[in-house]
Amino acid sequence: MMVVCDMGPLHYLVLIGCDHVLPALFDRVLTARVVVDKEMNDQETPEAVRRWAAAPPPWLEVRDPKHLMDIPSLGRAGERGDGDRAVISLAVEEHADFVLMDDVKARKQLVLKSRAHAREIDPLWTLEVLDEAADRGLIQDLAERLAALERQTPFYVGEKARKVIEEMLRKDLARKRKHEQDRSTGTPEIPSPSPPEQKIRRGFGRER
Repeated sequence: MMVVCDMGPLHYLVLIGCDHVLPALFDRVLTARVVVDKEMNDQETPEAVRRWAAAPPPWLEVRDPKHLMDIPSLGRAGERGDGDRAVISLAVEEHADFVLMDDVKARKQLVLKSRAHAREIDPLWTLEVLDEAADRGLIQDLAERLAALERQTPFYVGEKARKVIEEMLRKDLARKRKHEQDRSTGTPEIPSPSPPEQKIRRGFGRER
């Protein structure tokens, strides 16, 4: 599976120390060069994010799309929206399975543009990725990471996001209780196989 990442989710995952889940969840992780070179290196961006962007991890493929789509609803070229346009263009060109993107307007344009090019690219939300990672045991302290997402990043928590976070925390508590129960009864933990591709496609929070 291939995912193309927008600036916002990369920014958030770096700040809460969860960027490591991306190469564990996806076979290939891409982003557009403008995201790393311009948006994540903006002077108003936290220093930790700028350092990460200055020396991206080896699993991140940084590329320019061959053709930049014209998407007027995302703003004029050279202004806000350059990263969104580049990410959507790159995802369509590379036949990506997913785009990790939180902006609602950009997500809608992704669906429209991908269908116009006979593609079916699913937009994923940052919370969906964190939920999937916790389900697979890639994040052991989900409550702390979600608290950091709210307190240490500009991630917007509206009514819908609040409900999703509450559900994620309920699931996390249930996992921990089961783990403790298995330990107290001496029941051996049997690792479950990695969920199939369809599982991440069913992630809640998706807006179409």
